[in-house]
Order: sequence, then structure tokens, then C-alpha cells
Amino acid sequence: MFLSTLLGVVSLLIAVANASLSTDILYWPVGSSHPSVLARVSYDPTSLKSDVVSYHPPKDDQGDDLVRVGLYTSATTGKQWVGSLVSLSSLSTDEQPTFRLHLDSANEAYAVSLAAPSTAEHSTTGARVELISNESGIQPHLNRPVVVGPDGQNPDQPEEKSLLQKYWWVLLIVTFISMSGGGGGEGQ
Repeated sequence: MFLSTLLGVVSLLIAVANASLSTDILYWPVGSSHPSVLARVSYDPTSLKSDVVSYHPPKDDQGDDLVRVGLYTSATTGKQWVGSLVSLSSLSTDEQPTFRLHLDSANEAYAVSLAAPSTAEHSTTGARVELISNESGIQPHLNRPVVVGPDGQNPDQPEEKSLLQKYWWVLLIVTFISMSGGGGGEGQ
């Protein structure tokens, strides 16, 4: 009895861990008092695969040409709007917008941005979603010890050039000028 309960709890935890998350992308016209749902997106943060569940492009009959695109995040002080201002024409079905959903370390969406459509993406219909995870980049190697040779000098230090190796071009110019200069005239 105890073993079957334990297996049930473990399988439930695995199912919850593998479940895909979803979020609503909202658009908010500048003249409006509340946002509307633009797209509903489900995503799997482990494989970075996403699916647009529904997409409702806004109508062009609105008076504003600019709309805010964003989402509500759950901050410590409650829900907080995070978004950006875009042109209404970039959300039409002809443009096929690409939304970039930025994920934090807890795999929750904390920002959404709109990417410019490329000419190669015209084969798909509707909106697309790219997931951008919050991974740390390459870290520099700081505080590495300096390697010195047995005599205390830097081992990859080049040899010092001689005076002639450094300034051979000056000697060439002086020789050319002295050879090409005319001599003094004798019959003056």
C-alpha cells in the first residue's frame, strides 16, 4: 500500500515537472484602458520548443497606430506589466510576427519582444515564438597567474631589433634623395 502511494506521488511529480508552461501575450492600444489577449503560447523550457495555441491579430480600425505588446509578470508586489511599444501594422497576419519570449532562471516568462520578420519565414502562417533562456555566457579567466621564465622575464617576449632593423627605411630615403639631387653647376 505504501509503495503504490509512493509510486503515485513520484509519477505525479514527474508529470508536473515535464508539463509545458503557458503564458498570454497581450496587446494594449495606447488609447485603451485595458489590454487584450493577442496570443496564447505554450512552451517547454527544457527543450526550448514552443507552440502558438491561439493568435488573434488586432483589427486595423483602431485610431492608434501604436500598441503596447507585453505580458503580466508576477512580481513581489503583485502583477506587473512588462512590454514594449510597437507599430500596429507589425502585428498583422501579412507580416507573420515573431515573438521572442525571454525566460528567467525559474523558466517563467519575464519579457516579450517582437522580432522583425525575415524574408525566409514566409512559408509559415500566423505568429511564431522563439524562446530565449537566461543562461550565463562565457566567463573571462580572471586572476590567472602570470607565467615567467627562469630568468624572471616574460617567455614570449620578442627579441629587441637593432637600430638598422628599425630605421632602414630612413636610410633608404636619405640615400635616394642624395643620389637624385643634381650636382652644382660648374659653368655659372
